[in-house]
Amino acid sequence: MKKLMLMVSAIAAGFTSVAQADIAISGSAGLGYVSGNTNVSDVYTGGALSFALSSTLDNGVTVSTSADIRMDTNDSKTASGSYQLATGFTAITFASGNNSLTWGMDVGLAGEGSGGVGGVASDLVDEGGYARNNSAGMTNDSGGGVAVSTVVGDAAISATFLAQLPAELESSNEVRFGDSADTTATGLSISMPMGAFAVTAGYADVENTETQTGVKAAYTMDGGTVTVGFTQVDNSSTSDESAWGATYSTTLGSATLKVGYNNAKVGAYTGSQTEVQLSQSLGGGASVYLDLQTMTDSSGSNATADGTNIAIGTKYAF
Repeated sequence: MKKLMLMVSAIAAGFTSVAQADIAISGSAGLGYVSGNTNVSDVYTGGALSFALSSTLDNGVTVSTSADIRMDTNDSKTASGSYQLATGFTAITFASGNNSLTWGMDVGLAGEGSGGVGGVASDLVDEGGYARNNSAGMTNDSGGGVAVSTVVGDAAISATFLAQLPAELESSNEVRFGDSADTTATGLSISMPMGAFAVTAGYADVENTETQTGVKAAYTMDGGTVTVGFTQVDNSSTSDESAWGATYSTTLGSATLKVGYNNAKVGAYTGSQTEVQLSQSLGGGASVYLDLQTMTDSSGSNATADGTNIAIGTKYAF
């Protein structure tokens, strides 16, 4: 990571002023091969240039935002046939000590995904062609609004209020409040140690039309870390969903091995996902990985082709 430390002379603005600005620039690149069903045997490339901007004010509050120029190895083209390369500057964060407040158009919904366990492979392996139709998760995971986080004792707490979901956001960089036609969402997540376990519980609600509750616990032992979780999604318009999963992470010499399993139920149908990832650092910011992903679905109208996707790739951090 390259850092440019900019010491700036500040002019008093209101009750405070800028004391020091920090602009961190980092880059990455990737090359990968993925294979799955008979129609997929592809090589993907991608990369990113990321900007993290922050400034500590005279009163000790840190203000930060970020942006990216990227094309991930599995990015899709837009409807116009181009790639959306530039992203970011959609949120701004104010932090002091263990407390922070984030405001913006792309704020993550706290509690969404709570209890979801089992995914350990890279996004690239998803392009292999085999996929399960039955999985548990909310329709929306972000939107326009505000998120706050704090630490109370040993507990880390995050809460979110979204005034608009992504489909309702304005074309400009604004968030609209008070429109009865918009859908609001709230979420809460709490993480804390409980003896030998690290436990996280969460709850998210989209105007009572869709709710998710979940919990997961991680236990670290000499051989590695085991994480188990359960999640429940109640949906007023479709079948209710639930899932349980587990992951195991360990080291093999200087390599890292991760194994994950997730089993979901949607109405009367089920779907399972088993993933294995083996990764090895090569030094100098370079690494290689091997991903295996096996998908299965129960029979019925939601059934999809069962099979195994495989991805091999290399990543570079600059």
